[in-house]
Amino acid sequence: MRPFITVPLSKHVGRRWLIMGSNVPLLLGWLLAGVTTNLPTLYVARLAWGCATAMQFATVPIYIGEIAEDKIRGALSAFFLLFINIGFLLAYAIGPFTSYWGLTACGGIISLLYLPFSWYLPETPFFLVFKGRLEEASSVLQQLRGKTKDEVQPELDSLQAMIAREYEEEPKISDLWASRGSVKALGICVFLAMLLQLSGIDVLLFYMEELLAKVGTKISPSDGTIIMGVVQVATSCVTPMVVDRLGRKLLMWTTSLGLTIFLTLIGVYALLDNYYKYDVTSVTFLPLLCLIVYMILFTLGVGPVPWILVAEMFPLKTKCLASGICSFMCWLAGFIWTRFFRDVAASYGIYTAFWILAVCCGIGFIFSVALLPETKGKTFDEIQDLLNNRTKQGNPGA
Repeated sequence: MRPFITVPLSKHVGRRWLIMGSNVPLLLGWLLAGVTTNLPTLYVARLAWGCATAMQFATVPIYIGEIAEDKIRGALSAFFLLFINIGFLLAYAIGPFTSYWGLTACGGIISLLYLPFSWYLPETPFFLVFKGRLEEASSVLQQLRGKTKDEVQPELDSLQAMIAREYEEEPKISDLWASRGSVKALGICVFLAMLLQLSGIDVLLFYMEELLAKVGTKISPSDGTIIMGVVQVATSCVTPMVVDRLGRKLLMWTTSLGLTIFLTLIGVYALLDNYYKYDVTSVTFLPLLCLIVYMILFTLGVGPVPWILVAEMFPLKTKCLASGICSFMCWLAGFIWTRFFRDVAASYGIYTAFWILAVCCGIGFIFSVALLPETKGKTFDEIQDLLNNRTKQGNPGA
């Protein structure tokens, strides 16, 4: 429920303070994990980490969308996933070579650096204009754009006009379905946020070593996990360079299709190896290769694109609430699938679990081709016209 607590707070305290404040439960989690001597305390630590993550996932995409220029909005949003993957790689690289206490100490020390670095984040121009702090908004725009006060004035005027129009009435939850465009945006973003988890990313990240052992690869699980982490980070460095060139729609349907194919292949390999007991020694490289390709495809499209769209698609007055709903549904889907993955694998075979993931990605492919609009390089008003099927003159489309 933490995303829904974040929503009203963002309206009053701003995006910057929420991002900084997320460090409190983050540090609390590492502290509890470091001193715990029993399982319940570890559960509390995990809950604190979940609160911190929910606050960040509900706020950071909005923050990036509000500070970025239209032409680089997608690229900046993709950096969000890059630094998440760097964090995973650190855990993969440190974990196998240190004790539990060493790992928690490293996590706590890195988290201590979060607050001083985030202190230098500026508040978003949108929030400052919303609060009537126009001089501060102008100053931040000058800092972000590298322009003079006169040069940023048109953007500031546009922000003022947009906020006056969007906040003519007090925002309410029914605004989420007040127009065809709002319903479409919410449906698209909730579906893609859930697809992000139902593609199996958390299952693979949490159970990577176990999965590499189960599917029969000859590489040691710890080495395979580190390879996965390196691939994720390397691909995340490429994503910002392609997301505003290729577009969101192309990245989503191509990567969803690729995930469907490679998850199916892993399932076939596991079926032949674990169930039929065929000799697969000549292709023992296949599971690791498929998982590497999986990570590349996920990091290029299915992973970053939902959060880019969350920052782009919603009207200003519903953006915070919609972001909270998408974040909640994303982590709910992740919790459910992570919880029952082991049960499915134990009862019906690991190959069945991979095929379920493949089916989810196949549905994502069909959805992306048929229903996902392209928002690359478009302004907020152009995206709203696209979602509402309006022409540039504002007349309803067919």
